[in-house]
Amino acid sequence: MENNDYYMEDAMRILAETYHKILKINLTTDTHINIKVYQSEQDDSHGYAPTISDWLRNFAVSGQVYEKDVEQYLRFTDINTIRAHFEHSDECIRLRYRRRTNGTFRWVMMELLKASDYTPDNQTLMLYIQDIHDAYIREFEAHKELEYLSRFDTLTGLKNLYSYRSMCDMVASESSPRPIGVMFSDLNGLKIINDTMGHEKGNEFICSYAAMLCSHFTRYDSFRISGDEFLVVSIDDGKDEFVKQAEAFKHLLEADGLPRAAVGFAWMSGNRIDAVTAEVETLMYSDKQSFYEAHPEYKHSVVEQSYHDEMASLISVLTDSYEVLLLADLNEDTYHIIKQNSTSINAGEPLNGIYSRRNDNFCNGYISDDFRELRRNIGSISNLRKQLRTENHIICDYRLKNGQWRESAFWKTGSDIDGKPTKIIYYSQSIDHSMTERLSRRRTAEKNLELLAGLNEAYRSFSLINLDNEYLCLQQNNTLPDRISEMMNNVPYEAMIHKFAEEFLDEEDIPSFIEKTSLILIRRELQHKKSYRVLCRIKPEMQSVVGARYEKFSYSFSGVKNHRSIVMATRDITDVVEWGQNLM
Repeated sequence: MENNDYYMEDAMRILAETYHKILKINLTTDTHINIKVYQSEQDDSHGYAPTISDWLRNFAVSGQVYEKDVEQYLRFTDINTIRAHFEHSDECIRLRYRRRTNGTFRWVMMELLKASDYTPDNQTLMLYIQDIHDAYIREFEAHKELEYLSRFDTLTGLKNLYSYRSMCDMVASESSPRPIGVMFSDLNGLKIINDTMGHEKGNEFICSYAAMLCSHFTRYDSFRISGDEFLVVSIDDGKDEFVKQAEAFKHLLEADGLPRAAVGFAWMSGNRIDAVTAEVETLMYSDKQSFYEAHPEYKHSVVEQSYHDEMASLISVLTDSYEVLLLADLNEDTYHIIKQNSTSINAGEPLNGIYSRRNDNFCNGYISDDFRELRRNIGSISNLRKQLRTENHIICDYRLKNGQWRESAFWKTGSDIDGKPTKIIYYSQSIDHSMTERLSRRRTAEKNLELLAGLNEAYRSFSLINLDNEYLCLQQNNTLPDRISEMMNNVPYEAMIHKFAEEFLDEEDIPSFIEKTSLILIRRELQHKKSYRVLCRIKPEMQSVVGARYEKFSYSFSGVKNHRSIVMATRDITDVVEWGQNLM
């Protein structure tokens, strides 16, 4: 028993430290026994009274309870209400309110529960009051943060898709129609910024546009409903006013000749905000198409557009010398004539068609009898597949029926992962059959075709990652130094990535690069996209070795259907990144 008394005293000490007040009250006699009460509270200034009902009421009306909580407090502490509850329930009841403590109001919890000797004729309860201010404030702040996250976009501070849908539901539930104006905008050029400068710069672009939107449409609700899509919604404003605001914003976007976003807007009366949005989305896409027509470089990647510009310029130069220049797909047995001179003997032939049929028709129609089979066999798909497997090009001289000498070249520009040629560039030109001039022309032709083929080989290296043993094997290296080639030749892929990162990359980029180039992440990304790219920065002291400031690693599954290997290609995108920075 002595031990139990000791433990009871210990428990009471802990309770006394935890609670402001501990009372045992008797609802039947309206009295109380003070177990713990601050001395300062047992005076008239705190409403002290012998009866518990008067003391609880006086405590509130004497200014000890925060004025906005008084009404709720008085309802909760009404003796008759408390009696009615415990006559039918054993569950404790709790009230959270603010009371004055040391001159300031703090949140507390009052708890009432049946005492151990409670009976219907002797209704005894225990009353506890505990300070919960700090914990409650943390909970309240966390709740406000969750509510904010559910309704607002954390990047821009605009309302989010959930808030937009809530507004749609609210307006749709109303019986009377309301004036509704909606402007839909979609950013131009965000993908180029993300691809060339990174998503951090892309986020800056998004935020700057959001700020521009808010500063112009100060009276309306602005939403970011997806990565690069924004809405402005006007409720109960006149048509002329809203349309004037939207038109002014569109003119503002077009002021520098390179609009940041495509825009569509409309106004109508009704209850369906989403119906207005669907209409203006169509108008926005029409505006987006006009932007692409004026700025085609934004529809395609920067690298692709630059490549096409270079190719078109070079082709124009080459066809001054060559009568015919065409591309052929050996797998599809098709051809496409890039350009041909008006003086070509077969200038009127179709620009597209079946390659093998063109080869036969050309040989039968124009080549002399003594060279016909030679030229036919050299240009056949079976021979090109065989010869170009080990050679980059084949050049053939032959004589036409009119006695003129011609030279044709078949140049490999594409092959599958096994090295089998898949695509070729073909040209033909008239030649003087004197040996000296022939050799000179051939050297010029080979140089030009090497340049043309180089444009098709846009990447600096190709490697194959064997997913069975996770080894990397270099397939082709165009410009990278030998030390990098050795690093990428028949080694464990992860070891190569770590070694490359440690030797060539900025130290702060290494963890992110290693994470993004892990095989686990690459395989997961390639499950739902055709290719996966990682951009990295070369540290200054190694830029002269690599020959680049920015390098891009591209990954895609090989053509094999069971996906047992991944093709890894590297590319110098320094010029592209510097070009993209001009957008900002």
